[in-house]
Amino acid sequence: MNALGDQTSAHVVEPPIRRSSPARQTRLTIVCLEPVLAPYSIPRLRALQGLRRNDAVHAVALGATERIREWHVEKAQLGFGYAELFPGKTIGELASRALAERVTSLLDEYRPDIVLVTGYYYAAMRAATRWAKRHGKGSVFLGDSHRADRRRLFVKEWVKGWWVRRHYDSAFAAGVRTATYLMGLGIPRQRIWTGYDVVDNEAFAAAAQAARSQGDSLRRRLGVPDRHFLFVGRLAPEKNVARLLAAYRRYRSITGRNAWGLVLVGSGPLESELRTLAAGLDDVVFAGFQKADAVAAYYGTASCLVLPSVRETWGLVVNEAMAAGLPVLVSQRCGCVPELVSQGENGYLFDPLDVGNLARLMGQLSSESMEVKRMGDASRRIVNLFTPETWAWTLSDCIERTLEAIGSRRLSGVESPV
Repeated sequence: MNALGDQTSAHVVEPPIRRSSPARQTRLTIVCLEPVLAPYSIPRLRALQGLRRNDAVHAVALGATERIREWHVEKAQLGFGYAELFPGKTIGELASRALAERVTSLLDEYRPDIVLVTGYYYAAMRAATRWAKRHGKGSVFLGDSHRADRRRLFVKEWVKGWWVRRHYDSAFAAGVRTATYLMGLGIPRQRIWTGYDVVDNEAFAAAAQAARSQGDSLRRRLGVPDRHFLFVGRLAPEKNVARLLAAYRRYRSITGRNAWGLVLVGSGPLESELRTLAAGLDDVVFAGFQKADAVAAYYGTASCLVLPSVRETWGLVVNEAMAAGLPVLVSQRCGCVPELVSQGENGYLFDPLDVGNLARLMGQLSSESMEVKRMGDASRRIVNLFTPETWAWTLSDCIERTLEAIGSRRLSGVESPV
């Protein structure tokens, strides 16, 4: 393990090729509790189970779906244990107390050595950390929240900090912004690992390449322009698509006939309003909601990703686009910025409220002088440091060291997790 030196850094684990597999004499049971089983969670957990072949990895979802996301995943032959507290149910329809009781009962059945808990928003997540503390087991916070991703109220943050310090032994954070936030809540830097937000890079790269091999025929079938900017996400206020359309309109007025198109992949509450704003822009395509495997085809036909969010904990679409070999234009408010966006190397950052600057960057990137392929290649190199395999190795290191710390505290008679 290699810890970075500055005050806001957290643990970084070397790539798996440089490490030997963790060796233990006892078989561990590891439970990862998530709101729902998301598509990006499957390759992560599969890699963790593959790395820890002698241990049992179980994913536990509170329900089958969430109201704001239309995820549908194949849950057969996952490669790790899987259970839903309320099969087939949408989380928002379930009572908090029922969720908390069900997760406590399931943990009594599994008796895990360590519980990986995604956040603390749901009562069931907090119940899982209480279970771990009550039974002397390890608990690890998983998440990507950071201080600037929403309005923060002092009293609420104080209570949250009290909870986090008391119940979590360690944390696996998305990146430096999340690590800094968790340190502010009271988790010591040496108890925080980073690298939580990854996608299946190889799958997106292969699918994008397959899409490119189809060339014009696929673009005609999808109804997208030859060269275009791509947005992927919910058509919701926090994604700031209205300003993206305003910037695109200004960009087109300046660039003229050589302008790229704009493709919006996703659906959401603002779709009707955004279609009205896009009136008169012939090269704006609303592609609608697409399943994860279909989105990769859009990456393969695109020239650049644009993510203009005013609030974004991380931005996994940036990982996906970079794995597909695209340059990126990313709002400076997105959590992924310090790790994934290198100014001028693989893309550019912008103030999401500055329509003029975004229009200028769109013009700069689409000009003949820009080396779009070179920037796309740089995207691949950067995102290759963030894979399901690095996720598994980093989390495995976190698990081992957390359990070692718990064992040491037991010997010394200290109970506090941090």
